[in-house]
Amino acid sequence: MAERNGILTRLIDLFFPPRCAGCGELLDFSTMGRNGALCNVCKPTWDHEKEDVCGRCFQSVHTCSCTTEMIEQAGCTAFYKLVYYRHGDRSIVQNKVIYRIKNQRDRRTHRFLAQEFAALLDEKIKDWNLSDENAVITYIPRRRSVILECGTDQAQEIARALSKRLHIPLSHCIYRTHTKQMEQKTLTPQGRWKNVKAAFAIRRGAVLKGKTVFLIDDIVTTGASMTACIKKLKRAGASKIYCVAVASDESNQYPSVPQLSKRTDFVPLR
Repeated sequence: MAERNGILTRLIDLFFPPRCAGCGELLDFSTMGRNGALCNVCKPTWDHEKEDVCGRCFQSVHTCSCTTEMIEQAGCTAFYKLVYYRHGDRSIVQNKVIYRIKNQRDRRTHRFLAQEFAALLDEKIKDWNLSDENAVITYIPRRRSVILECGTDQAQEIARALSKRLHIPLSHCIYRTHTKQMEQKTLTPQGRWKNVKAAFAIRRGAVLKGKTVFLIDDIVTTGASMTACIKKLKRAGASKIYCVAVASDESNQYPSVPQLSKRTDFVPLR
């Protein structure tokens, strides 16, 4: 089956040549396996952005596990991310990748991001002795109206690809309620929290008691949506919740008052 899927992917690439998720240029077939969804120019830039320093633990952003204060208080065990999102700059590669997955159903980019997450999490999962019986991957679902408009639920697609990479079951345990909501990006931090408090629910029959949950999203700004979902997962019995996002907002890089975690998942300030 895997070989058949690989042949199908190559045929699709032949008739519909893939473009770089960063700059939009046609990808070089000879380097696609190494660079994934990025070209020879954008991939080194992406790797450089992953090395940007966390202002709390002073590790590279893609290796640190520091949370925002809001999601830590909600019960997040650790927060893993690849890059920082920079406001108002449409020219940098990580922002372009975020815009692309939000606006297009680009499976190559979803697989690329899942590969990046798998490289980050694989050894940790082995150390934690997790299996398909005690862990699940889930995601923060997008509003249906936005899915219909853009044609994709990027967090779901990344979660699905990551589930295949890590061999951890994908759970669709979180769903959007019918509560009327505004777009998060148009609201203040306080408004975002009020907007999402009743926006999510856990599906009836979801088995989460004692489970380790990996909660996937594309970008975390204030963490309001993550917080709402963490609280729902906790009430449903999840034991540990690891938040995973492509990007953390740049405002989370250098908090005015560093919030140091007492958990062993976090690295203290040096």
